[in-house]
Amino acid sequence: MLGVPKLDSRELIQSRGGDFLDAHLEKVPPFRALIRSIECRIFERYCPLIPPVLDIGCGDGLFASLAFDRPLTVGIDPDSRDLQQALLEGSYVNLSSADSTALPFRSGQYKTVISNCVLEHIEDLDGALSEIVRVMDNGATLLFGVPSHRFGEFLLGSTIASRFGLKRLSQWYRNWFNRHSIHHHTDGPETWVKRLDQYNLTVRSWHYYMSPSSHFAFDLAHYLSVPNLISWKLTGAWRLPGNPLQKLFYRWLKAHYLANPEGEGAYLFFVCTLKRL
Repeated sequence: MLGVPKLDSRELIQSRGGDFLDAHLEKVPPFRALIRSIECRIFERYCPLIPPVLDIGCGDGLFASLAFDRPLTVGIDPDSRDLQQALLEGSYVNLSSADSTALPFRSGQYKTVISNCVLEHIEDLDGALSEIVRVMDNGATLLFGVPSHRFGEFLLGSTIASRFGLKRLSQWYRNWFNRHSIHHHTDGPETWVKRLDQYNLTVRSWHYYMSPSSHFAFDLAHYLSVPNLISWKLTGAWRLPGNPLQKLFYRWLKAHYLANPEGEGAYLFFVCTLKRL
């Protein structure tokens, strides 16, 4: 278990606020900046979070450091390199190298559990949900975002192929992107509601995010982020120092960041409450 200086664990976790897109573009490639800044806005709606808070799949800790005004109680991730970076970010009071299907915590320990675009990567989703529910207190809240059943369809490559009537190419691109992203689960809301109900998780609300046009931009931004990838390979930092394109990316992506899309989107966000029998 890794830790940062202790804070008052009873204080509610608030949103950090501010311009999340600009903050992310300072540190990460445009495609990641777009999706994560949108998710920061979503979590802002549901703050304050009641501690103790567990983050399933905390990664490098950057999201938590930019989304919330104080470190979360515990972050878990199986990647030790990401945990070392999260330690430097100071995003968590404690960090644990753990698998979501075998959480090293006592039952009923957490009032809030969050997971930001992680559950889709877990092959044994039933095992993970079982463990998440085990460590939640009665009445605790689970908040998470995941790709929807429309994720692949709304990508740039599959959209363009479909417009030209190239259905096989469109399907190939969807499948390739999901494999590349290690997505084991891209399900619709009905599937998720039924799945969550099996674990006595009551869905208080759910909604789509990332409209088709925003997801199109998200995919295009992957290819425009190649210089960032080169920078990361050479220097270990995603951001290019003094990058003159940052302002252009901000202007392009700002409308997508601020949009409140209607209709179906490429992602789903759920707010659930655990009611033990």
